[in-house]
Amino acid sequence: MSLNSKNMVRIRFEAKGIDDCDFWTTSDPFLVLSRPARTGSDWVKIRQTETISNNLNPEWSILYISMKELCDNNPEMPLQISVYDHDSSDHPEEIGSILLTLAQMQSMAESASPARLVRGARDAGELWVKECTVEQSEEYGAVGEYPARSGDTDSVTEDGNENQDCLHHQAAVQELLSQGGENCPNYQ
Repeated sequence: MSLNSKNMVRIRFEAKGIDDCDFWTTSDPFLVLSRPARTGSDWVKIRQTETISNNLNPEWSILYISMKELCDNNPEMPLQISVYDHDSSDHPEEIGSILLTLAQMQSMAESASPARLVRGARDAGELWVKECTVEQSEEYGAVGEYPARSGDTDSVTEDGNENQDCLHHQAAVQELLSQGGENCPNYQ
């Protein structure tokens, strides 16, 4: 099994006081992190968080992404962060968005300062980057090549905490799922 070193970005977002887009209930927000397409002028979705039901102050789970996938190892590349209200009609409504670089997100996390989400010219709430770190991780040679679990340092610790390699495997699964699962191994 070959090992390659690569930088992984660990990001956790929260929003506060976001606009309520629902009439009868409260918004069900989720966040989409996008980057510029390598060719053309479109935005490419990199990750999407879980939906937090009926909440105008959502705290999303950690996103774990290779720096290459996120920004081609360029911390100054603009990234689009958009917050949407999930609707059962499969047509989510944008609550607000902002353009930030990885370097700006790291600074926001360190200084504990928010950015303003906007929709058009209107303020749509605050975006907080609660965590944004770049970690060096080891990449395994092929999908499905995982370290042994019993007593191996690349596994879940005895107290149940995940270590860096477990988070790396979660990132690999997130990446495969974001591609529609077409490249997932068949375990049947």
